Amino acid sequence: MDLDLDGGTLLYVLGIGFALAALAYFVRDVVFALSITVKAALLFVAFLGFLLGGVTMDRDILDRVSLVLAGAAYVVFLVYVVTRYGLDATGIFLVLAASAVLFIGLGYVMRQHRPDIRARTGTILAVAFVRLAVLLVGADVATAGVSYDTEVEESITVSVPADSQPDRAVVPVETTIGTVTVNNDGPFTRPVSLPAVSGCLAGMDVGAQTDVHLDYRPRSYDRPDYIAGGETQSYTLVAQLPVPNETETLNVTVERGTDCEMSRDEPTLIVDVSETGGR
Repeated sequence: MDLDLDGGTLLYVLGIGFALAALAYFVRDVVFALSITVKAALLFVAFLGFLLGGVTMDRDILDRVSLVLAGAAYVVFLVYVVTRYGLDATGIFLVLAASAVLFIGLGYVMRQHRPDIRARTGTILAVAFVRLAVLLVGADVATAGVSYDTEVEESITVSVPADSQPDRAVVPVETTIGTVTVNNDGPFTRPVSLPAVSGCLAGMDVGAQTDVHLDYRPRSYDRPDYIAGGETQSYTLVAQLPVPNETETLNVTVERGTDCEMSRDEPTLIVDVSETGGR
């Protein structure tokens, strides 16, 4: 197979590949702690910017390269919106249909009535896109405000279920120990990253410093991992405690902290909650 690519064309192809990789990495929420709304808007602005470049540039094959980058930016934008906003089958169909109409319309305009945008006008529009992007980022940073408020009970009472297996020395009992409230004070939709939690149990015969499994209800995969602007979400924090079998009732003190080394005179659950989101 003879590809017959000259050096310049090959470099263009590599540049397109790296640009696509950069766009995909941008939406992974690893860098630039921006809201979902603003990231989607920036991707669409990038699409418009590359489309403008494809229309205004008439040098070598830069116009076609810019149009390819516009298409790539739009595809990444579309995938990001569908996945982050959890669109259902109807929503996906509608955005795909609208995208088909959009690109067919753009293709018709490019072939039949290609806009004659002068370099000066193109520069003004490009500057406007850049200013719009800066404005969006500035508004996002200024209104960032997702907070996680964790409250735990002072004490809990647990008992072994009557239908537990009698041959087990210790029975895991799940019980509610607190709540986590997520508040988004800003206007943009943002990711939810629940605080990482861990626990240990001291002051019981089952062994000091026993690790305790903590989890949220509903679980993260049972609810969309985002929160709209101005909304509040609540999660129940539950613990799975190792309770000696045939225990009718057991009172357990709950405290926030990290120290399981100190001995306790009574059963104590130590709950360690990270200061920032992590799950």
